[in-house]
Amino acid sequence: MNIRELEVVEVKGLEDVKVFRICESDAVAAYSLQEAKAYYKGITGLNDSDLYSDEDVEVIPLETKFWNDEEMTHKRTLKEMLEIHWGGDPQIVITWDI
Repeated sequence: MNIRELEVVEVKGLEDVKVFRICESDAVAAYSLQEAKAYYKGITGLNDSDLYSDEDVEVIPLETKFWNDEEMTHKRTLKEMLEIHWGGDPQIVITWDI
């Protein structure tokens, strides 16, 4: 008798993305908080003590509008921004000047 294993493949898409404000100055779009923090630490060289604790991380609603240009003439929702720019990998989507 030939028994085959069923391989379950999880496919994630744009509807699974969340935006995490992981520190005072930046928010990262990713599928999970752990993925967002790992990405951010990798590109900035910061460590966990430089980021918000998991309990203090804010998940920003995708309906929230932000300026989409440096001249501050046009606002878009995070969802609209992600629909245009999301490539499947974590990315910084909001930066606040502090």
